[in-house]
Amino acid sequence: MIMWIAALLLVAATVAVGYRQGAIRAAFSFIGLLVAAVLAIPFGPMFAWVFPLIGFKNPLAPKFGAPVIAFFAISLVFKGLAAFVHRKMEYSYRYNRDDASRAVWEVLMKRLGACVGALNGLVYFVVFALIVSVFGYTTIQIGGNEGGENTSKVIGFLGKSADDLKATQMDKVVAPFNPAPTNYFDTADTLGLLYHNRGLVDRVGNYPLFAAMAQQPIYKTLGTDKELQTLIKNKGSFDEIMANATVSEVLSNTDLVKIVLDMDVLDFKEFLETGVSPKFSQEKLLGRWRYDLQESIRLNKTLKPDVAASTWFRVKNELVERFDASVFTAFHDNSAKFLIKTNMDGQASPMYNLPPVRLANGRVVTNSAPRWATTNAITSATGKWSGSAPNYLITLNSRAGAATVEGTLEKDSLSFQVAGKALAFKRMAD
Repeated sequence: MIMWIAALLLVAATVAVGYRQGAIRAAFSFIGLLVAAVLAIPFGPMFAWVFPLIGFKNPLAPKFGAPVIAFFAISLVFKGLAAFVHRKMEYSYRYNRDDASRAVWEVLMKRLGACVGALNGLVYFVVFALIVSVFGYTTIQIGGNEGGENTSKVIGFLGKSADDLKATQMDKVVAPFNPAPTNYFDTADTLGLLYHNRGLVDRVGNYPLFAAMAQQPIYKTLGTDKELQTLIKNKGSFDEIMANATVSEVLSNTDLVKIVLDMDVLDFKEFLETGVSPKFSQEKLLGRWRYDLQESIRLNKTLKPDVAASTWFRVKNELVERFDASVFTAFHDNSAKFLIKTNMDGQASPMYNLPPVRLANGRVVTNSAPRWATTNAITSATGKWSGSAPNYLITLNSRAGAATVEGTLEKDSLSFQVAGKALAFKRMAD
């Protein structure tokens, strides 16, 4: 009933206004509304400056709000012209015509104005229905039509209005005039997919575009905010999530919204659904790689086939203990990160006691030896990667300095050397 009530109220109001203003002003208003509807989007960018001026930093505000301002600004221009022409005609009939002619003219203007006013109401209703159609589509995706005590009145109204628009089949009437691009609806669908499938939120950070961004401190706060994570896992409303202080900080002080608007939304949606990005899967190195112990042992045996048993014992200890659970990540912006688990990061070789030795003079000597082949501390590192499959150059910058090594990728196995040890990695599932 919302749309029928809106239609009746708008038409009734414009009929009354048209009757009062007269046919000339109503006709100019009608023409102005049609012209404004056509030019609102092309002229919208001219009014984008208004939003930063009044404190709206979100790039979505001018994108959707500027055409609305343009629509009313163009309408006001025609209303001004209407007032000028109406005054000229009124002056002519008042002072240059007899009273009978003036009376007939006034009655004609009022009645004809009421008829044209009904057309103005129709245009206003179509504009209202378009607003409901555009914004209501996203609102439905985020559960706005479901109501709930934590849903804002604006989102709730838009959601219910959008449902009513579809139920009355008025959505088919306004569909040909819908100005929203296809990308907008794809983005809304993806947002709805995340909203109703909260488990997929963990996959967002693995998408190549967002994985690189996640390394920045301001985005890391999203993952460490316990209140936000509770809202997500407990299916908090969209309004509650947007009201979270950390989310507000990220949206206000980053280019996240602009990045989302510019990205390939369909590719992102495909990644959320399947774990594979058709766009980024062409570069085989991108993604997370977990340490493969058995393959690393095999590579090191091949690398040093004649190593002494005592030395190999220490090499194997290091491969098993130091690099266990290590992860290498290659990002889409050619940056890279090599992470050693926390209790091994920056730790030098532990020592173990050798059996005591009795010398010829009877003195017993006890000593210790390093458990690993590399005794210096090895730390996690960040860096860059370049090249293409199967051969890459990987530069890692750690506290000990920068080192560039050759990496090899064969099927789902990646290998390169760290501190003289050949390390192998297997791709991690997203």
